[in-house]
Amino acid sequence: MFFKKNEEPDHNEKWYCVGIMTDKGLEDEEYDILSKRILDSVQNVSVISDLVRVEWDRDKLRALNERFRDPSFSDPCFIINEFIPEDIKKERKLLEKTHKWKRLLGLLSVIEYMEAETKAAHDFDKALFYTDDADKVIEYIIANS
Repeated sequence: MFFKKNEEPDHNEKWYCVGIMTDKGLEDEEYDILSKRILDSVQNVSVISDLVRVEWDRDKLRALNERFRDPSFSDPCFIINEFIPEDIKKERKLLEKTHKWKRLLGLLSVIEYMEAETKAAHDFDKALFYTDDADKVIEYIIANS
């Protein structure tokens, strides 16, 4: 997860998370091109994540499928969620509570925190928009800001 220019988002403005979902993950160059295209066009995107389809729970994918009436799940596809800092804080606390001993011994890794944050930021039950087109991501965010 990252914030544009390492700044905290203005909580008076609506912020978004964009998940770029693929079957096998994006190459760094592909990710950079797609994320730059979005971040250069809109100012209120706080998180852009590379989501690998097979790493997600089937029930969550089914919920996404039902929510958007059987999308084609192209490669890549884009899923937009509203950025809700409280959800991310809750997921971090749940991780620390679930792995209390690892936390106390300082053994919770940055990767584990990032996975928890990604899970919270891209809750498919709360997804706002799904598309195969990066331009439609930009249009949606501009129209709903």
